[in-house]
Amino acid sequence: MTYSFEMLCPNRIVFGCGKAETLPEEVRRLGSSRPLVVTGPRVGKSAVAGSLLALLNEAGLEAGLFDGAEPEPPAHLVEEAGRRIAGEGFDLLIGLGGGSTMDFTKGLSICAADRPLRSMVGRGLVPSKGMATVMIPTTAGSGSEVSPVAVFAFPEEGVKLGLSSPFLTPDAAVVDPLLTVGLPAATTAHTGMDALIHGLESFLSRRSNAMSEVLSLASIREIVPWLERAVRRGDDVEARTHLSLGSLQAGLAFSMAGTAAIHALAYPPGGTFHVPHGLANTVLMTSVLEFNLPACGDRTGRLAEALGLGGLADDEAAEGILSALRRLSSAVGCDIRLRDLGIDREALSGMAKACLKEERLLGNNPRTVTEEDALEIYRRAW
Repeated sequence: MTYSFEMLCPNRIVFGCGKAETLPEEVRRLGSSRPLVVTGPRVGKSAVAGSLLALLNEAGLEAGLFDGAEPEPPAHLVEEAGRRIAGEGFDLLIGLGGGSTMDFTKGLSICAADRPLRSMVGRGLVPSKGMATVMIPTTAGSGSEVSPVAVFAFPEEGVKLGLSSPFLTPDAAVVDPLLTVGLPAATTAHTGMDALIHGLESFLSRRSNAMSEVLSLASIREIVPWLERAVRRGDDVEARTHLSLGSLQAGLAFSMAGTAAIHALAYPPGGTFHVPHGLANTVLMTSVLEFNLPACGDRTGRLAEALGLGGLADDEAAEGILSALRRLSSAVGCDIRLRDLGIDREALSGMAKACLKEERLLGNNPRTVTEEDALEIYRRAW
């Protein structure tokens, strides 16, 4: 851990039940008069999108709607959409949806100037700020509403790759747990596990610091006791509030410390086989942690405590962590393997090569990951 850090986050974060109704004032605060709501087809047809558009228009704002955002956003579609809206006079983008929609919105913000996303893959390669953005998550998982990161699929390469830049940090985030009430159980489980893994990986990251560690451990303590309840009881506002807060905390943590090998190894299954991001992370979680925990020193005991496993000796902590995470995965319906996702064993070697392209993430991992290491982790998860 280091006591030197930089924290990138929105200028304003508004959190609480019912806070989505404050959207018009957040838009006005940023000097916008013609915002564009960016979302996917399902959310675009929902009562949530309709009510937010009505709020914006009643406030005298000339709001538009783009509902073409896609899951695991392909880079070329983001670029096409950016060119399409560039001349339409919008002055701010509102990302309404899950992590893919918010990443799509970040991509639009910089593609409006016709910049190819592939040229900006990596850390610090976005040349300048694009359009202003406000993020409103409808899931509790990605943390994209507060992060300087966006991930896109590059189908021609069969991979997902990330951009990380201060210029991608949203200008404002409005996090309203009520927008996550009623999410399907599987979506709740996948996104909740994704948020938990953000907390785990940012805590164990080589780039963790005094501030990120506090947020990482806080996010784990928020998510673990409440995730199963939210999965089983979709209308439980208390559980949804804890998950939304935990996801937000984890997003702030990985914005500083980054994620690591779990995410890096999850990108090829997502990019090639279209496995949902949170599920791909969960399938690989314990296999990567088995590889990493021997190199994590006293952090293993601190992580065990955050998971509610107090009183374990250091030599018991790693197995306790793995057992607790396996139990939670099983309880929320995510105890599956790569082969259950239609991935043949013969595909593992190609995925091991592909994941090494994610140098941005693998550089954060507590252990160096070689191609042989990656292949062995995939085999354990298969």
